[in-house]
Amino acid sequence: MGLTVMSTPEVSIMDTPEQQIDTPRRRPTVTMIFVTWNAAAFIDKALKTVQAQTYPADCIRTVVVDNASQDGTVDLIREKFSWVTLMPESVNHGFAVGNNIGMQAYPADYFALVNHDVELDPNWLTSIIDTMEADPTIGVAGSKIFYGNRILLQHTGGMLRENALTYHLGVNEFDIGQHETLQDVHYVMGAALVTRGELAKSLDYLHKEYFMYFEETDFCVHARKAGYRVVYVPNAIVYHDEKRSLGGRPTFRYLRLYHRSRYLFALRNMTTEEDRQRFLTAEHNWRRDNIRGIKYAIVLLSGKLAHWRWILKDPWLLR
Repeated sequence: MGLTVMSTPEVSIMDTPEQQIDTPRRRPTVTMIFVTWNAAAFIDKALKTVQAQTYPADCIRTVVVDNASQDGTVDLIREKFSWVTLMPESVNHGFAVGNNIGMQAYPADYFALVNHDVELDPNWLTSIIDTMEADPTIGVAGSKIFYGNRILLQHTGGMLRENALTYHLGVNEFDIGQHETLQDVHYVMGAALVTRGELAKSLDYLHKEYFMYFEETDFCVHARKAGYRVVYVPNAIVYHDEKRSLGGRPTFRYLRLYHRSRYLFALRNMTTEEDRQRFLTAEHNWRRDNIRGIKYAIVLLSGKLAHWRWILKDPWLLR
């Protein structure tokens, strides 16, 4: 076979390096969403750290979906942060639906879901977007999260036990360089995460039955099932002034909401008999070793029965 020789195209003067105009590539768009409920004590600090981000401001839309606050949150945002897109709601929809309202109203290349009680490092968004732009297989990216004291770590990625109990890698550790590697994890904490806009749309956003807790865990699990990576990004740093005190005993309100969402997660995601049997065995062992007293047992039972529509169809969770 002979070699085909291509003729050299004519080059105009505008094609020479001296005449070319280097047009910078536009950065991806980001809709950053805060869901607030009586957040006046925190949202001021959070929004100021959005203003300080190194990511181009003209590529960010900041949305606050307010779940019927009664403490002046809406008035504070209107008075001090006129650049924020404010969506005041008449009822408390919870975290999942609140975020869905913002995502559906303002599509973007990426969605950043951020709690109202965090402060973002100035390079937080740039670090995450650069990581995700470099690897299209990353669907969801999370943060290195410190407690509000800025000393102890709260989260360097999240993992799931067989009965869907969650735990944070790095929790209560001093940061001495042991978590500086990008890492695939089961989920990342919803206090500060970024997901691709098209992925969120394809998964129908966060599952609306979650009121609080596990909505991000469920989303990450479904993102991984869709073939995407869920990763912890070590140079995306966040400080989380969480109300539930460090090292303190969880309140029964927290336990009720947490386990109610955990059981919903199990009902949605334990779909094979093998998955269900592993869950039930792990749940039995955990309860045997950790649950003392009738009050906690009632919390767990009420958490299951809250999903009676699911259980009527298939009562496996009550076995």
